[in-house]
Amino acid sequence: MKNNSIFLTFLCLTFLQYNILAQDFERIDPLRHAKENIHFLNDANGKPFKSLRNYEEEGSPYFSVDYIKSNIQLVNGRTYYGIPIKFNQLTGEVLFKTSAGEEMLVANPFQRIELQYEGKNYVFRSGFPAIDKQNDLSVYQVLDSGTAVLLKYTTVQYQDKQAYNSPNIIRTYTKKENQYAWIPSQGLVRIPKKEDEWAAFFGNQQTEMNSFIKQENIKLRKEDDIIKLFQYYNRLLKQVSANNN
Repeated sequence: MKNNSIFLTFLCLTFLQYNILAQDFERIDPLRHAKENIHFLNDANGKPFKSLRNYEEEGSPYFSVDYIKSNIQLVNGRTYYGIPIKFNQLTGEVLFKTSAGEEMLVANPFQRIELQYEGKNYVFRSGFPAIDKQNDLSVYQVLDSGTAVLLKYTTVQYQDKQAYNSPNIIRTYTKKENQYAWIPSQGLVRIPKKEDEWAAFFGNQQTEMNSFIKQENIKLRKEDDIIKLFQYYNRLLKQVSANNN
């Protein structure tokens, strides 16, 4: 009984100490995020953002109209965590909000953003070779990553309309998505739009890929199916690499 009492006392003290430490962490955590914001503000060369919007909007050029806490890596390799940002897919610019609630523009280029939106994880990357109208600073969403990287680029366009005898301008945004892949043997290439264009896309793995497409009833116009296709392709490439080594 005495040993049990000692054990229970020890357990209670340990639990109390854990709670105190947890409370201390909660107290200092906002300070840590404030420092993170300050360091990021300096490193990102943040500049005050002023919206010159003089029109009403239908739709939005942003990935999300709300600020989302994100992990963002600048081109200098430094990563900052829990930074509230908004990503403008029309201009490629990133806005972030300081701990004081100020909206700032990230002036220095970034190479990676990780965030969670509506229960799903998203990764955005730049630094890929120029293709079509994009350059090496253009930002792509990473759909699958391995030896081959499956990417999605979102183009945002807008149209302004002004009703007759109305001073109000309405700007309507439309978004178009195109998929690309970075493959070591080919570089950055656009994903085929037509099924007959896939014939030679996977090179030496074409036979296995065709079998997988038929076996899994892959629909080459569905994004989820294309992701599944690249996941299998990356497994094949990993296996080939292992066999060669």
